[in-house]
Amino acid sequence: MNEKLQESAQYLKCCTNLEIEAFRLYETFSKKINQPENGFILGLAYDSLKCAKIIQGILDYVDMPETEKTSPKKNFSEVTNSVSAFTKKISKINNVDYEISCEILKELSNLEDQLSEAYTNYLQSGAIKTIADEFSKLAINLTNFKKLFETFIEQKQKHKETILEIICYFETRETERLRHATPIVKYQNPDSWILESTLHAFSTAPVKENTEP
Repeated sequence: MNEKLQESAQYLKCCTNLEIEAFRLYETFSKKINQPENGFILGLAYDSLKCAKIIQGILDYVDMPETEKTSPKKNFSEVTNSVSAFTKKISKINNVDYEISCEILKELSNLEDQLSEAYTNYLQSGAIKTIADEFSKLAINLTNFKKLFETFIEQKQKHKETILEIICYFETRETERLRHATPIVKYQNPDSWILESTLHAFSTAPVKENTEP
């Protein structure tokens, strides 16, 4: 595999790994909240899994050697590992209350920004043409590949809109609850400490890679 193709394929492999971790994060969180919100979150999970499967199909065609698949880009590796750690923290929380749910949703919104940025960077680089050239014999050209990644970006933007709508719903519901509630001492969630060191863990590590041709 030539150097340019290897670099392009490696970038896509990193995207796949991040999408899989996003799927696991969404799936884990969906089990912690009630209907109908959990259904929307689970839908986002399977969208991420679908993106990962599509990209993996591209990599399978390119036949990227296994040894080359195990060298993730530094920034990608940091974000992916942070998402994985965040998922493990959420899995240990027994009581996901209003405040924790909103904080988690904000992190999910940041994750969608990370994914959108990753695909935008790839779309704007010369690396995408390198992959497209490999598919030319299948009558799949650069325009087709650009449309694919543009679709991924649009999907991430819609995901973020959905997440923000859920946050607004939670906030409205909490406002109504407090309005009708009898004044009591605010309950302190015993699991809240779990998130103290992990919130915003992956929202401040932008995925930026040089994929110049």
